[in-house]
Amino acid sequence: MTRPRQFAAIRRTLEQSEHFRRLAARDLDRLAQLARPRRLHNDERVQSVGGYDGHLWIVLSGAVRISTSAAKGEHVYAVLGRGNYFGLAAVVGKGLGTIEARAFGATELAWIEGAALMQLLDDRPPLWRHFGALLSHRLMVALMLLRDNTACGLPERLVRRLLVLVPAIEAAGAPVLPMTQADLARMLGTSRSRANAELRRLESEGLVRSGYRGITLLDLPRLRTLAGKDMKAF
Repeated sequence: MTRPRQFAAIRRTLEQSEHFRRLAARDLDRLAQLARPRRLHNDERVQSVGGYDGHLWIVLSGAVRISTSAAKGEHVYAVLGRGNYFGLAAVVGKGLGTIEARAFGATELAWIEGAALMQLLDDRPPLWRHFGALLSHRLMVALMLLRDNTACGLPERLVRRLLVLVPAIEAAGAPVLPMTQADLARMLGTSRSRANAELRRLESEGLVRSGYRGITLLDLPRLRTLAGKDMKAF
């Protein structure tokens, strides 16, 4: 099979990603062969209107902001960085998606057509176990966040929400979460002023550093201690 443009970059992202690196080399090769790159500008919509396009999307660089719109305003679920993915549930379920995905800054993605991915899973039945585990993990993250919204106070909830967004690919040094403080407040269902006050408190303790469109996690061990047990990341 002819290898597509940027095969090496896509393959490298997959093998470094927490979500895909445990796959066999032949399966990583096959996924990278099926994937096609796409570049987006800041705030450019990934999918067509309606949220379902039948593709699995993988973030190669930059980030993607996942949200929904409602009568009471926008709800932001996550900002997913390099090595992360979205769209799998819609591909497997073949249903209409409800999310809106937009690039956060200049972003490069790889997409795999849903029909091609399903054919690969049928050709390689052991892969169903891996992709089923990815779906199960996302469900557990969603249930964890629901619990946090009712069982945790804002200080604990904020730390846990930061950790749930830790990048799927480990980087040298302190991880940087690509997001705005306004979006963090939307994720937490609180005001920007309250979220900013908690961030300033964490900054004063040397745990995080807030910047323009990004929050750096300076001390992961201490943050994880504050977050408590049962933490999972997107």
